[in-house]
Amino acid sequence: MNVGQLKHKIQTIFGNEIRFNKEFDEYALKIKNLEENLVEWLTLLKEGKYQPLRPPKNPSNRIFIRKFGSSNRCIVIKIVNDSFKEIHLANHKYYDVMRKKLGLKKDNKYY
Repeated sequence: MNVGQLKHKIQTIFGNEIRFNKEFDEYALKIKNLEENLVEWLTLLKEGKYQPLRPPKNPSNRIFIRKFGSSNRCIVIKIVNDSFKEIHLANHKYYDVMRKKLGLKKDNKYY
């Protein structure tokens, strides 16, 4: 499955309003067994099989996070009337930045 087909499948699951981060294409190519690992998880997520995280900064958002391999992460943000609006696929550094931005992670300070 190529990235275009993957995006089309995701839009079939969540609707055409779903937005992808700019790194999505690059990291989608790195995930093995996309059909089993990502598409299946997104389908179950849409069916309500997983409990979301609620960020303290914006409790109306619902966040779902999935780890793929040692460094790739997927973050799905559900906002506005139970509709899924964003999907982010990137590395662990991007994931940490997004979690901090959403209020799900505090800054680590090493001395």
